[in-house]
Amino acid sequence: MVSKQKKQSLPKHEVDYVFVERPDKEYASIKLTSGPYCDIIYHYGNVAFAKEENENGHLPMKFDYYIDKNFKDADTDSQEFINHIGDVLVVVMEQELNGRKD
Repeated sequence: MVSKQKKQSLPKHEVDYVFVERPDKEYASIKLTSGPYCDIIYHYGNVAFAKEENENGHLPMKFDYYIDKNFKDADTDSQEFINHIGDVLVVVMEQELNGRKD
C-alpha cells in the first residue's frame, strides 16, 4: 500500500502575502496576510542556491531575510517561519521568471 502524503499548497499573492512599499528603497517588502504570521513585514537579502544537490536530489536555496515589523512578536527565527517565507520566495521567483499573471 502506498501512503498518500498531503501536499501543502504554496502561498498565493494577494491571499497569503502582498508587496508593500519601503520608503526610499528600490525594492518592496512583503507583508504576510494570513496564517500564524499574519501582519509580519519583511524583506529578503541575498538569495543563492547551494552548489550541490542534497540527498533528495534537490538544490537547496539559501537566503537572508530581515524583519521590518513584527506586530505579534512571533518567532521569526523558527524553522517553520523560515520554511514559510522560503515558500513565498519560490512563488515570487516563479512569477518573475514566468511573467507575473496577477
